Amino acid sequence: MNDRNTVVLALGEKALSEALGCSSETVELLRNDGVLELQGELWEIGAARDYLRDAAWADQLWH
Repeated sequence: MNDRNTVVLALGEKALSEALGCSSETVELLRNDGVLELQGELWEIGAARDYLRDAAWADQLWH
């Protein structure tokens, strides 16, 4: 499994926010935009991590 296919067990918004290193509001935006993929309680976060890395490089969403 490469970084793009990273799956985490997150039992809530806070846990998912911590796994990605971003705010809950950003998690909600990523979910609404289809960047995060829910698989039961497992979340495919590879694409979201890439997006957030690029945003951090552009000095936007990272906190």
